[in-house]
Amino acid sequence: MFFKSSSRVVLLLVVALLYIPFLNQAFHIDDRIYLEIADNIHLHPLFPYDYRPVFEGVGASDAASHSHLPLTSYYLSFVQLVSGTDAEWVYHTAFLIFPVLAAFAFFDLARRYVRNSLPAAILLVGAPAFSTLGHTLMPDVPLLTFWLLSLSRLLRITSGKGRKLDHLVLLLSVLAAAFISMVTFGLLLLIAAFLLLDRKGAKEASTRYWVLVLLSPVILWVAWYLRAYLYYDRLVLLSTLLHMEKRQALDWMLMGAKVVSFVLNVGGVFLFPLFIWFGVSGRWRTRFALLLFFLTFVPFYFYGLEWAWVHILLFALMLASGFLVFSEFLVLLRDKSAETRLMVLWFFGILASCLILYYAGSVRYTLLALPPAILVLLRCLENRVRSEYFLRNIVWSGVVLSLLYSVPIAYADYRFAGLYRTTAEELCSQYGTSDNQVWFTGEWGFRYYFEKEGARMLPRASNSAQVGDIIIKPYIASPWVTLYDGDVYTDLLEQRIAEEPFPVRILDFSSHAGFYSTGWGFLPYSYSLGENWEWFNVFRIKKQYSGPLPEAEQHW
Repeated sequence: MFFKSSSRVVLLLVVALLYIPFLNQAFHIDDRIYLEIADNIHLHPLFPYDYRPVFEGVGASDAASHSHLPLTSYYLSFVQLVSGTDAEWVYHTAFLIFPVLAAFAFFDLARRYVRNSLPAAILLVGAPAFSTLGHTLMPDVPLLTFWLLSLSRLLRITSGKGRKLDHLVLLLSVLAAAFISMVTFGLLLLIAAFLLLDRKGAKEASTRYWVLVLLSPVILWVAWYLRAYLYYDRLVLLSTLLHMEKRQALDWMLMGAKVVSFVLNVGGVFLFPLFIWFGVSGRWRTRFALLLFFLTFVPFYFYGLEWAWVHILLFALMLASGFLVFSEFLVLLRDKSAETRLMVLWFFGILASCLILYYAGSVRYTLLALPPAILVLLRCLENRVRSEYFLRNIVWSGVVLSLLYSVPIAYADYRFAGLYRTTAEELCSQYGTSDNQVWFTGEWGFRYYFEKEGARMLPRASNSAQVGDIIIKPYIASPWVTLYDGDVYTDLLEQRIAEEPFPVRILDFSSHAGFYSTGWGFLPYSYSLGENWEWFNVFRIKKQYSGPLPEAEQHW
């Protein structure tokens, strides 16, 4: 009991050290969307998506076909109501509950698989993928947290150690995950598969209880989308699927790109790559990984791709490291134990979801595969290293190296998010006057902070801007073409280059970094070699647009 309680104290301290320094991080990437929905919840608490959103300059009659369910935004709305503030540190503090719960749940889950459960939990919350996403308000970390709570309670119940509270936590965690994302259908499949594989453990709870656990999320989804159909007079989920089809999510070239992205993410931002190489080593696998590492350089030079050597090196290292993790899961296909098969199904199930459900690769989508990857790596080490003293030193060395590896990546994201906050203050203060309006095109935190400073978004098909008004466009933050683009209507007043001395990049065309989407690059992170990264073009309108207005587009 003392060991368990002291381990949780250590986990609390690790979470505090890794997350408290980032509490003031600017709202970032899709944080704005979930905050926007949270704002609307105060007006329409039963219909959080009943407002007219505009995304990337294109409007929609409502947001009901949003790809996520609204639990995250309900939580944000609650924080807004209680705090009465829009201060970033308040929301990030409220979201600290998820890394803490994830660490505790994974610690309990890991004890069923590995002897080194404490370092396993630290590797989870300290992984670059987890810690970077843990500094945002997006639903990725909350979703993973509820998955871990569900599966840790499942294993406790089936091992005969479950209490009434564990039964309740399992049911509520599954429902919470379902009310964040329908990707939780994969969690239901995992639970059902494990119960079939572990018939003896399944008898630790009644059949009625397991039916309740598996059917409750389905009933929730049916009820949610049925009421949406009755309210909006359309199948909103069908609209979501049609939007995915429009983005060609199942295109074969795109599928190949998503596979490569998944492997790079597993090898690049799950753990310190050389720790992966040491942990998942074997005669043929290490040789094949080395061969893959060197062969990766060939197409870059054969096809004359304009990648710097450091970026090619990162690509090769991440690809070969990800292959080693994949190879270990392939080897585990021969293991017939229920716990091991659960890990294998979990990992490959997330791979399948990344290929089928999304139209780009992203660390966000890969995150759910992080826990089984950690457990498989540690179990492989424990099976291979016989000396407990030597094993303990190896594992904790890997933890330290992974943490040292993670912090600069999370810090680069922190600085990236802060760039838009400071730029909005500077540019709106410089160009905004009582005689003109500042407009912008762009998304993410860029949009949030420009709107906060009084600027207005200029949709693609809008002619609302007047002569003398200012239009500001970023390079990276998803700008779009407007009716005023071109020398006929605007003059370029300034191109403000973002000065960023810190060399690590999260999203960057020039260094091929695409942590949040492969639309910016294949590498989950990269290093800048001094090229311009993000910049902002400032235009003044010199002529009112008087041409025909194009037909307004619709997202769904």
